[in-house]
Amino acid sequence: MRQEFGRDAVILHTAQKKPWLWGRFGPRRYEVVGAFDPNISSSSRRNDRDGVNSANASTRAGVQRQTVEPSRPPTADTRPDPAWSEAMLKVYSRLIRVDIPRDLAVNLIKEVLSKLPKEEWNNEARLWEGLNKAAAGRIKSCEPWEFNGKQHVVALIGPTGVGKTTTIAKLAANFSLVAGRKVGLITLDTYRIAAVEQLKTYAEIIGLPVQVAYSPKELKEALRKLQDKDLILIDTAGHSQNNQLHMAELRNFFEGVEAEIHLVISATTKPRDVDEIISVFGQLPINRVIVTKLDETSAYGVLLHTCERARVPIAFVTTGQGVPEDIEVADGQRIAQLILGDA
Repeated sequence: MRQEFGRDAVILHTAQKKPWLWGRFGPRRYEVVGAFDPNISSSSRRNDRDGVNSANASTRAGVQRQTVEPSRPPTADTRPDPAWSEAMLKVYSRLIRVDIPRDLAVNLIKEVLSKLPKEEWNNEARLWEGLNKAAAGRIKSCEPWEFNGKQHVVALIGPTGVGKTTTIAKLAANFSLVAGRKVGLITLDTYRIAAVEQLKTYAEIIGLPVQVAYSPKELKEALRKLQDKDLILIDTAGHSQNNQLHMAELRNFFEGVEAEIHLVISATTKPRDVDEIISVFGQLPINRVIVTKLDETSAYGVLLHTCERARVPIAFVTTGQGVPEDIEVADGQRIAQLILGDA
């Protein structure tokens, strides 16, 4: 592999295959699964053999700096509606400061105005009270799974670095150790060896079985091995929303598999990136959203924006790295208060 693809090629998995003719005759065969960076050209790989770190050079070349000007409060000339009062303008500015996109902020205020008598349109306190109700009404949440003899297969998908593996460990620990359910784990994240080891470590500590699947066929086999479990949690590799090849692979894994798909998004994600993530990962039928890393930001407008764009409930939010304690069942009213800075 390294002669063919360069010294950075990594062997991920090997398996002995059955001989030909129903497993009785023929030579031994082996399947080897490996990986290398396809963005590095063959000439770059040859240079790499000579000691040139082309991967780092590629990374440096890909870094772009972008200057973002701080947002300024709207003035009379820039307000969304010239007829808005000063109170409306102040409320609008507060919404922008908590990272609610401008179009969504305008829609929220219009919704509040439609329900308030005109004589209260200049009452900032009444406007803000109405915004709390409007935001809570737009945030859908759901209760944890009810089992009643039914098995739940749940897959977590999403971009790299949002905390899918840690979230699975939190869910597994809570449902196994606290709720007393039989839980099994499967990982499809074979791109990173460390990810497999991380999930195996969590599984060993909690005392749960874990299966590793390198192909759609192996995923189905893993599900059969865990058919006696109440809850099966599936970890997937993090993918950039710009990588269509990885999305095609992900779709292949879940073709013919009845699984509840949870999209995991970090609370630190920019609203425009949320749009792209939901658009791309929406190639799979998303059933729920999990929002992570609430502890890493002080502006939570992305939660409301995610609900608006995904059109599915938020199931859980996570508030730190602690396993199993830093996870909560989502509650629409509390999330609305958090977004608006009232909690």
